[in-house]
Amino acid sequence: MAVRNSAVIAPYQFEPEYFPGEMRTDSDTDTSEDEAIDNNTRVGNTDWCLCTKCSSMPLSDECVCCKETNAVSHRLAHTTLCVIENEDFRTVCLNAEVLRVSAIARADMRGDNVQPISNDVLRHQAYRQFTYWIHQRLGRHIRKVIPSCVVAKIRTVFPSSTGHYTGFKWAE
Repeated sequence: MAVRNSAVIAPYQFEPEYFPGEMRTDSDTDTSEDEAIDNNTRVGNTDWCLCTKCSSMPLSDECVCCKETNAVSHRLAHTTLCVIENEDFRTVCLNAEVLRVSAIARADMRGDNVQPISNDVLRHQAYRQFTYWIHQRLGRHIRKVIPSCVVAKIRTVFPSSTGHYTGFKWAE
């Protein structure tokens, strides 16, 4: 008995459409981040900070303010000075229970054993959550610099037990 397929496959027919001027590319969102990479005058000070919440960072790549990052701008209300003041940021990136559950889900999806949920685990998960929240993607070779104000806030809420922080590393 032959099966007759009368359905026409129409992929992407239910995908949202963009209007002119609405579509953004990765190059649109990363221009200011790339400019900050070569600026060694930022190390050791916060003169470059526009939101007043940034901390001095040891590497020029990490000396980025949320106000300089185009990808963050859609999360800033007109009255919000810094992304860390956004209520969604506090829920998604600073709520320990949200981070705990997402860390467990990540371990489960990867087939890893669930490790004890320490501040180090919560801090690393908070970094991931921020990247997903802002850029909607993350991966093995997809790295994005997290603004200094965000890193400082996450480190304040979930401090390292040793006081040592690795910092940002580009994918190899």
